[in-house]
Amino acid sequence: MALDTERQKIQHLLRRAGWGYSASELKEYLALGLQGSIDRLLTPESVDDSATEALVAGLTADPYQNRAALLTAWHLRIVSTKRPLLERMTYFWHDHFANSIDTVGSPAFMQVQNDLFRARAFGRFDEMLTAVSRDPAMMVFLDNRLNVRSAPNENYARELMELHTLGEGNVYTEKDIQEAARALTGWRITLESLTKEQLEAKRFPLPTGVVLVPSRFDSGRKTFLGITGNLNDQDIIRRLASLPETAEFVGAKLWRYFAVPDPTPEMLDRTTKAYFDSNYSMREVVRTILTSEEMYSDEAYRWRIKSPVEFVLGFLRSLGMVSATGRAISHTKAMNQVLYDPPGPQGWSKSGAGWIASSTMLARANFAYDVTRLDGPQGQVVDAPALLRTLGLTGSAGQIVDGLADLLVGGDLDGENRQTLIDYLGGETHFNFAEAQRAGTLHGVLYLMLCMPLAHLA
Repeated sequence: MALDTERQKIQHLLRRAGWGYSASELKEYLALGLQGSIDRLLTPESVDDSATEALVAGLTADPYQNRAALLTAWHLRIVSTKRPLLERMTYFWHDHFANSIDTVGSPAFMQVQNDLFRARAFGRFDEMLTAVSRDPAMMVFLDNRLNVRSAPNENYARELMELHTLGEGNVYTEKDIQEAARALTGWRITLESLTKEQLEAKRFPLPTGVVLVPSRFDSGRKTFLGITGNLNDQDIIRRLASLPETAEFVGAKLWRYFAVPDPTPEMLDRTTKAYFDSNYSMREVVRTILTSEEMYSDEAYRWRIKSPVEFVLGFLRSLGMVSATGRAISHTKAMNQVLYDPPGPQGWSKSGAGWIASSTMLARANFAYDVTRLDGPQGQVVDAPALLRTLGLTGSAGQIVDGLADLLVGGDLDGENRQTLIDYLGGETHFNFAEAQRAGTLHGVLYLMLCMPLAHLA
């Protein structure tokens, strides 16, 4: 299907650069137009998100101290935020610089890292690299806290090039890894001081920063990717950020994340130019992609399978079910994804094919049933009749099917599936809203839509 109308393009934009949309949210973006929507998404600081902050602040448990609250806090942000692209970029950086709480151990460290990704989501890439290199969770996960001149540890240096900047085997050598590891030595995490009572309560200490310990830093002469001297972490990062291969590697990941599966060399040239012209600004690289013709091309349309987090939280967002975010943890886990717990430093499935298996498809159907069932607890299931009345969809079966399709799958129903859903509601001739409500088919049609193949594609 071609994205011919501005409405279709904005719906596509909100699937890729957001987390789907509610009916009221779509109305706001349609009023802005496509370019206005892109501008709003790229300037989250101009949008009031205090309601989301209040939801997170109102959690009974502290995300810095409690693993379940850590997950719930981010789920709340994704489902309720007025700054959807900011959370999209936070999710992108979490995957790009993938760390697992099972290894890191501390919710405090993971929440601090999440705060870092959100604060620097659209900033300069070299500054992001510096912050991540000195981030306590990363220092634990890839062992840079253990990296000292007497015993250089290469784990972080290797992943810095292989996964974060250049790509595996691209430009750098094993000698460059060794020299970078030496330049990255000496850093130590500093922590808040805890009282006896806090220690007894097993409080996770908050990181207060990092310090460079001179006696642990290798101050000898090093050569890294063509530069020589008493190199430190900033020298390594400046060199990596300055390379066109880094701009191409990160640019390609962003093209695939937002737009097309296989960006062409010409497309990469455009994002590389934006990267250098803007002094490494991620905002301008993303702007180049979101405003491109390719973003709205046939090649970009519905090629990517939604991750469990996209699938579950995106539909909770569309249906206005903020209160169901706590249970979303068990649903995404059944689909093989839990935020803060990627399978390794390489992150999650990049093509999406890894999300689809018999067990995970059953889990997706179970989620659809769980949120549309008639007998679920209040706040944990959608009130289908109330939703349809709010949307003004009560007049006919066709109106309901078309309206829900517009909300949930961008209106992309083919004629055969559309007629099947209309017939399920009783057909155009015999449909009656009150009877459909009593029979449960208003909930049932929501369930069927959430189970359609189209619902699993971004």
